[in-house]
Amino acid sequence: MYKNLLNLLALAVLLPSCGGTAPHISVVCEENNVGNCIVKWEMAPLIKGNVKVYASTDPDFIPEDTPVAVADISDLKMTIITNDPTKRYYYTLLFGDKYRVKIATRNVNIPGIQNFRDLGGYPSYPGKKQMRWGMIYRSAEIDSLEYCSRRELKNLGIKTLIDLRTPSEIGRQSPLQKGFNVVHIPLATGDMEDILQGIREEKIKCDTVYRMVERMNRTLIDKYTKEYRQIFDILLDKTNYPVVIHCSSGKGRTGIVSALVLAALGVNEDIIMEDYRLSNDYFNIPRASKYAYRLPTRSQEAITTLFSAREDFLNAAKDEAERKYGDMDTYLQKGIGLSKDEIKRLRSILLSD
Repeated sequence: MYKNLLNLLALAVLLPSCGGTAPHISVVCEENNVGNCIVKWEMAPLIKGNVKVYASTDPDFIPEDTPVAVADISDLKMTIITNDPTKRYYYTLLFGDKYRVKIATRNVNIPGIQNFRDLGGYPSYPGKKQMRWGMIYRSAEIDSLEYCSRRELKNLGIKTLIDLRTPSEIGRQSPLQKGFNVVHIPLATGDMEDILQGIREEKIKCDTVYRMVERMNRTLIDKYTKEYRQIFDILLDKTNYPVVIHCSSGKGRTGIVSALVLAALGVNEDIIMEDYRLSNDYFNIPRASKYAYRLPTRSQEAITTLFSAREDFLNAAKDEAERKYGDMDTYLQKGIGLSKDEIKRLRSILLSD
């Protein structure tokens, strides 16, 4: 469950404090399968004292009255027990009564949904701000859910679902419609069922899949600028939040769109890549391809490649944007059509101090 926990991006921003040079503090937290929060931190230099944790269901208001957990800073980890696992909690960690870090769990475990996670907390280097928690989530497909899962989505305050799947993909499922504003913005990258069938019949090999995914991602950059403009128009309207962006696995099309949003917010390339790679931890490939164990080894490798978030896959999209526009900022402005004022407005909505 806790694969490479300390590699899940510290991405916590040290909030301003009074006087002196602040230590460098990196914090990660992950939700376990019963809804509790596992927190680990690193600090250099290590200071003496306690770390106090304050919690709230409102990411913009976390009162510091009674801590929900306390640990010695030297422990470097703690478990925060959640009273109601159906609710989403946000935390302020106060180190030594002086240094504050705002965090939340990156992943959100909702039955029936894979790869569901918050894009909040990532640092934006222009202005040294961070992306607000609880505003944009990315996910694999969201379809007909049990009542408890729908309630969890409601508890997150979700208003808008941006579904990137094609009509044929949605037609094979029971789409979630009631209670949410579902916006379909299809990005067609080839029929996944046809690809999987080719793998099952051993017509498509692992190296072929690798090239196919790279080609798909270049196509996503080249062909769908109008669709990305639609997505940004939704994100530029404050009344649409919180928003979930999803496709089938939450890795390919959702990964590209998430990367574009983070780039527009001034998040650096290394962090964007780390976020992309997190799909390898939160998308359960065996669950999505239960039949694969009956296939030859090379076919199993091809399926794993298809559902994996490889650096080369995202780099193929980035390279295509740079090939045609010179850099990502120019692609956002001239390719997608975002003005500097619109980028500034998007940052005012999604970034906090």
